[in-house]
Amino acid sequence: MRVCGEDLCLTVQNNAYLLAKDCVKSETRQQWKYTSREELYNTWSRYCATHVTDPDKNAPADRQIAMAQDCRGESHTDDLQFRSWQFIAN
Repeated sequence: MRVCGEDLCLTVQNNAYLLAKDCVKSETRQQWKYTSREELYNTWSRYCATHVTDPDKNAPADRQIAMAQDCRGESHTDDLQFRSWQFIAN
């Protein structure tokens, strides 16, 4: 599944940050599935895309970013995953 388009794919980094990088067909970090629970699931990390407050201590305290994190479980039914995506240049 190509998530970003424009020849860029959503890629999971070792630190769980998500970056838009050049698509590489064999890159497992860029392989995603949209689940029946409306989650964007990365097959390499086995995590889902979600938004969090940036854990980087040097970032502004309220900066929200996309990361690969535990998928919501039965006990987290009130948690919302992203339902739509829009990427902007910084």
